[in-house]
Amino acid sequence: MENKSESDGGGGTSGLKGKEVKILTEDDIKSNKYSIEDVVLPLVGSRVKYPTNSSGEMYDALLKEDGLRKADFNKMDDRELSLCGDYRKIVIRPDDIEFEIKAYRDPLQPLLKTDLMKLHNAELDCIDLTNGDTELTSQENDMALPLIGMIIGFTLPASSYATIALRELMRRPTSSEYQSTLRLEGNCTEKTSSKELDVE
Repeated sequence: MENKSESDGGGGTSGLKGKEVKILTEDDIKSNKYSIEDVVLPLVGSRVKYPTNSSGEMYDALLKEDGLRKADFNKMDDRELSLCGDYRKIVIRPDDIEFEIKAYRDPLQPLLKTDLMKLHNAELDCIDLTNGDTELTSQENDMALPLIGMIIGFTLPASSYATIALRELMRRPTSSEYQSTLRLEGNCTEKTSSKELDVE
């Protein structure tokens, strides 16, 4: 997918404004001109190009489950119900990635200074292990810091979701069922099967 410049009619982050897609041929794939980060899938609508392979057939099957066809989106006269569609990349690489590793004791203690803590010059009750210095001093060992946490920051483009990026990073499900088993102390309340932990 190509996002045109604003002078060429692009610049919009939503809808189809300025977006062009190309259905790749075998020669395109062999040329190595494109990567997995260039691949998009359409959101259904009247103005999108659908895949012509088995992925396109999957769209037909999913729409059929709801009693719909691709052509149905071309017949909607009600502007409030009409859908032009859009495209979403299947893989997004985050930018501006930074992280810190912290050892801490109290699961309710902030790992980043709040504005109030800054005003009162309050110190964080945690130890920075980011630089790989896992050797704690005797005083730090006496503090008994059993919990390890990560503070991570990154930038994603519009229509991308940090929760999904974190799911892929931690290899943990984002389902409410799994999340409800988590405890502040860092353990699940019940054993989770390996099947539940698989993330595709």
